[in-house]
Amino acid sequence: MRLSLLLPALLAPLGALAAPAPIEHSALVERQQRPTKPKPCQPMVPAPTEEETKARHEKFAHAFLVTKNITEAFTYINQGYINHNPAAQNGFDSAWNILSPIWGNQQITVLRTTFKGNQGWLNYRSGFGTVVDRYRWEAGCIAEHWDQGEQFPSNRTAV
Repeated sequence: MRLSLLLPALLAPLGALAAPAPIEHSALVERQQRPTKPKPCQPMVPAPTEEETKARHEKFAHAFLVTKNITEAFTYINQGYINHNPAAQNGFDSAWNILSPIWGNQQITVLRTTFKGNQGWLNYRSGFGTVVDRYRWEAGCIAEHWDQGEQFPSNRTAV
């Protein structure tokens, strides 16, 4: 009879070991909401026309600014992406690591966008202030980016 009373008391600590460890709710939510990193844009052969590149720029702008779908937006950025912002390193991975954790929470007001030749501009307001981003497109992909002191082209109509 003593064994029957003692056995449950001895086995109870083992049951606690078998239970799954609790996962902190905020860590689980963050992991589930983390955007999926896409593969970098691959150069198109033959290279798209200016009109086709403009259409790609408009899709990029919509994903980046309107829907804030950072995964879709990054499908337009090539692996060797050059970033002229002194606070950022070059490369697709560096840009992804900077923007993907924060972009979905940005409050963005689109002011205007435009495209000419192989250059596209985005002008918007966010937590970073009023921003003008300029992008150079090459073979259907964003190859280069500037955002320090950029001016929106004054002789172009907004898209």
